[in-house]
Amino acid sequence: MKKLVLVLACSACLGGKAPHYNYYVLTPAAAPRPASPSRAADAPTVSLSLVTIPRYLDRESIVTRADDNRIVYSRQDRWAEPLDEAVTRILRENLASTLAPEGITVPPHAGAPTFDLQVEILRFEKRGRNRVELWARWTLRSEESATQTREARIETAIAGPSSADAAAALSQAIARLAQQIAGEVRVAAAGVRRHDTGS
Repeated sequence: MKKLVLVLACSACLGGKAPHYNYYVLTPAAAPRPASPSRAADAPTVSLSLVTIPRYLDRESIVTRADDNRIVYSRQDRWAEPLDEAVTRILRENLASTLAPEGITVPPHAGAPTFDLQVEILRFEKRGRNRVELWARWTLRSEESATQTREARIETAIAGPSSADAAAALSQAIARLAQQIAGEVRVAAAGVRRHDTGS
């Protein structure tokens, strides 16, 4: 028994190299710009109250969809933070940057926001070697306008072969989603402003 334990211990010493992982982060398209100080204090606000991701994405490994029904998890390439938290933060920063010129703010915590935004991520992964996919369903609610539910299916080309290139492409996909959502927020905010002014 002692010999067996010794053999196992020696084997662990010889072949027990710690695995090497590469860690990646998502990045916003641009730094959030502050709203113009000339904007009214009661300017519209958007609360990004909920972002959900599928359970198959809720892990450290970067995901590649090999085909419609097969998912491959990278053994070496990982996200540096929980993916749902990363997507939430980057989406909020992109929305804030895009909507700031209109005086619409997207604070991390809004007590009584003009709009409540909830986003359900349906896909967020590499598709083969050359592109990434972001599918999302989002809902915009307000007491002063009709609830809107939209879907987006975004594909972005990967600029190079590395996982860093894939992370950059996924970041670009989030920026494009933010642009689509921001367009609907602008329209809804214009309606709220007309309602407030009685025009």
